[in-house]
Amino acid sequence: MTKFTKLLYLKSVVGNEIITVGQYTTHQFHYPTSIMPTLTYLLETYGLSLSYQTKQAKQVLKIRKMVPIFINPDITLFPLKARRAPLQYYINANAIVGIKSNNEQTTIYFENATFIIVDAPYTFVYKKWQESITLSHLLI
Repeated sequence: MTKFTKLLYLKSVVGNEIITVGQYTTHQFHYPTSIMPTLTYLLETYGLSLSYQTKQAKQVLKIRKMVPIFINPDITLFPLKARRAPLQYYINANAIVGIKSNNEQTTIYFENATFIIVDAPYTFVYKKWQESITLSHLLI
């Protein structure tokens, strides 16, 4: 990743094929696997393991579910749905510039005028965003 390209979010796609969409500031990439192998691959490119990063975040934040994953100072991903949910999102907390509530949905705004609408309450998204920012500040 270059200075101008940053991961914004990962999203699983429900359909005939199992794919994960990785949205970056300048482009979109389709990974031909489900979201967990994609996360594992992303962490391995930085020399990290998913189990260790999850364990570390649980200890630092003292939470057990929906744990954010710290990758580097520019990427801290947090989940919006349970692991067993068919449609999953992992949002990069460090790329968010704003959040807006739309009844039962939330619009998340990123750098470069990109946004995504998710089926999650505003309070939940805001709480997970703050946990992720806290984690990234504590682990730097």
